[in-house]
Amino acid sequence: MTACNDCGFSYGELARGVLAAALVRCAGEIAERLNVPTASLTARRQPAEWSPLEYACHVRDVLLVQRDRLFVALVEDEPSFKPMHREQRIALDRYIEQPPGAVAAQLVMAASMAAHAFSGLGAAQWDRPLIYNFPQPERRDVEWMAHHTLHEMRHHLADIERILGAG
Repeated sequence: MTACNDCGFSYGELARGVLAAALVRCAGEIAERLNVPTASLTARRQPAEWSPLEYACHVRDVLLVQRDRLFVALVEDEPSFKPMHREQRIALDRYIEQPPGAVAAQLVMAASMAAHAFSGLGAAQWDRPLIYNFPQPERRDVEWMAHHTLHEMRHHLADIERILGAG
């Protein structure tokens, strides 16, 4: 996976040194989108499409999961990660019931935590190998995982904007 046909994201488009700031900036953009009436954030236009609030909760959780995966990749040799069970989290964590303001604050905090972790890496750490299981199991490195984290954020920011713009 080097590019996303849906959102136009290109893996490797940003240098390592700016990835952390990009995570924080994108989280701020998503958090800003949550400053609309709650009804606009919780409604699903289609059963198979998440609501803007669900997308925001998912991005928050992605940031936290990816931060944990980063630490595992830095201490284990070529780890493989369990799925985050994104579909199940929607119900288990009751995404739709979470206050948008709290989600916005948590999202910004999660991005800050992930950014802090990625920003402290040395060259050898960026190159550490891992097995990433999405879209299929493949040998990757920590740098790819950082790009993939940003891709998830930008992709779902576009989803949120599309849904809110259609409202």
